[in-house]
Amino acid sequence: MLFQCKHIKKLPIPLILKISSSLCALCGGIVLASKTIISGYGFIFLAMSSSQLLVASILLKDKVMIFYAVSVFVFVDCFGVYRWLLN
Repeated sequence: MLFQCKHIKKLPIPLILKISSSLCALCGGIVLASKTIISGYGFIFLAMSSSQLLVASILLKDKVMIFYAVSVFVFVDCFGVYRWLLN
């Protein structure tokens, strides 16, 4: 297995956050594309994804990725959740 429990402690936190961000984005996209009653919850997964990417970028002090993650979080995810809640 690629990531066993004893090896996760050796991984840096930003890498764990980036992997988790990718998994949340994948889950959010699948839930949104499902066109079911719960498809609106995909926006929550996408918001979790961009917030984890933001935290990882802050820890790495990567200014370009910080700007990207903030803009995606605010202009895509927050407005998506707001639109979903209005419906």
